[in-house]
Amino acid sequence: MEKITAIIVDDEPEACDIIANLLADFSEIKVLSKESNVDSALKTIRQTSPDMIFLDIDMPKKDGFELIRELKEYKLTPTIIFVTAYNQYAIEAIKHAAFDYLVKPVDIDDLKETLDRYKIERKSVTSLDRIENLLQALQEGKLKFNTRTGYIFINPAEIIYCEADGNYTDLYLTGDRKQTVTINIGRIETILPPTKFMKVNRSIIINKQFLFEINRKEKKCILKVNDERISFCIPSKYINLLEN
Repeated sequence: MEKITAIIVDDEPEACDIIANLLADFSEIKVLSKESNVDSALKTIRQTSPDMIFLDIDMPKKDGFELIRELKEYKLTPTIIFVTAYNQYAIEAIKHAAFDYLVKPVDIDDLKETLDRYKIERKSVTSLDRIENLLQALQEGKLKFNTRTGYIFINPAEIIYCEADGNYTDLYLTGDRKQTVTINIGRIETILPPTKFMKVNRSIIINKQFLFEINRKEKKCILKVNDERISFCIPSKYINLLEN
């Protein structure tokens, strides 16, 4: 029987090893390599043309979605299986584009179900169409937030920062708008795209596109919105994360 070839892409070596060990139980799968970043993964994909890629989403510098964009540029169409810690924004986009995904920690029964589905669908599904749909969903996708009176849909690009208010969160939006949602700041962190938003202290999540300055001496980060500057205290550990 012809082997199904795969590569694993995850910046955490332990996470790569876990998936590789699980795949070892499936004799039809051959793992060609384990890659720790998007650039090395792309090089390997171009060289080996694997059937499948097990792709982590949340990686530093370039995330999993950036690899998808680069695969599109090279017209490469392996089957992508996203692997992610729980992140609602990512999962909704992935579902919209009909990609498969596995949630960390990966369960062997979920993996088997995914592989079984791949074997059935691989001849009939065009990966390029899925890639187009995914990139479109990421560009245009709005998130649903519960409010005191119902719910509201907001494009993440409109959010400047989020501030905890007990079990609620205040979203400060472009156009001098503010919206209170009935979700705590911890849950908000799992909903927003992790490559674009970051927690800078226990109460504040910022949209990094508005980040203007980091003042190490005063331990502050400053956002700039038009001509207005907004500053927040930021512990040293968050400063280091912001600069990576």
